[in-house]
Amino acid sequence: MVSRISRFRGSLVGAVVGDCIGAVYEGEWLPGVNIDRVLQEVAKIEAAGSVSSNSQENSENQDEDKRSRKIYKFTDDTAMARSVAASLIEQNGLNAKDMARRFSEEYFKEPWRGYGGNICLNFHALKESDYSDPFGPAKLQFDGQGSYGNGGAMRIAPAALFACRKQMDFKKLRELVEPITQLTHTHPQAVQGALLESLAVDLALKTESLDPDQFIDYLCDKMKILEDKAISKKKRGADKKDSKDAKRARKKTDDEDAEMKNQLSYCEKLEKIRIYVKQKTQPDTKEINEVLGTDISALNSVPAAVYAFLRATKKLKGIQDRNPFEKTIIYAISLGGDTDTIASMAGAIAGAYYGIEDVPKSWQEACEGVEDALHYATQLHELSI
Repeated sequence: MVSRISRFRGSLVGAVVGDCIGAVYEGEWLPGVNIDRVLQEVAKIEAAGSVSSNSQENSENQDEDKRSRKIYKFTDDTAMARSVAASLIEQNGLNAKDMARRFSEEYFKEPWRGYGGNICLNFHALKESDYSDPFGPAKLQFDGQGSYGNGGAMRIAPAALFACRKQMDFKKLRELVEPITQLTHTHPQAVQGALLESLAVDLALKTESLDPDQFIDYLCDKMKILEDKAISKKKRGADKKDSKDAKRARKKTDDEDAEMKNQLSYCEKLEKIRIYVKQKTQPDTKEINEVLGTDISALNSVPAAVYAFLRATKKLKGIQDRNPFEKTIIYAISLGGDTDTIASMAGAIAGAYYGIEDVPKSWQEACEGVEDALHYATQLHELSI
């Protein structure tokens, strides 16, 4: 049985290593990364780890090894997740102003971490207003619709750990995750994506024996509640418009609905995942890209992370000899697209289930931010209930 503290550490460290290794391929935006390329990068990491192990007896050799070894840098995914963790720990709950300030200060300290352009505007607006309305700038983006990107989901794992420690039910988890996401991403798809990722991490933390069907059933049940709520809210909003704005609102809604008809909902994608996981033949990467998506939107990336975690419980070409955590990360990266974020989200889920023991030591040593992740995980685990 994997201990709860091991799962907490595995989740946050899993997110970091997924981010750091996945970042090698970020920006290529290929509809898939050849798995041999990913394995070559992993081989470099493990070879360096082997050299490091052999030099443990000689402190001079060990110091030299550390200086010469390549360290894989984390991106905005980890930078923002660290801020979520630190704020929840220090405030023992959600303090929106404190968290918004941490996001912004982290960005201005290290703006080169790969932040998206619109979120940078958000941080500038927050700083200029002295964080008087932490939710205000995000609400105004994209003509008031808000961003539907995966920025909320990519950083949400610490919130899932916090909710688990505090024994929060689904309602309380929603009340925590929604505002954390809405500090930067207010579109319903972004919020739902962050909730899906947090639900997956939370469930993985509590699952002793993984049954993919039951895992998907649980996620589908909760996501249907969220999607039905979003549809109902949208209709109520349109009904409240005055007559002058009604036509414009209806046209925008009709345009959005027409666009949405070409997209599967989260629930529909979860059902596709169920089919893909059950298939004896590994689905083609191109099909995964087309059906689940691997881009920067929440709807087209969070399902891919859930899928990578579940598919890694089965045989995967070229990586049969790897443990399930390693398979999750390698396979998530091989799907292409937003490689660092998808691998980070998949790593958070996988680490929450398999625990820190399944995250290779060589990977941990090669990735920036792992020590901090271990520290935050321990602190979250030690919070009072």
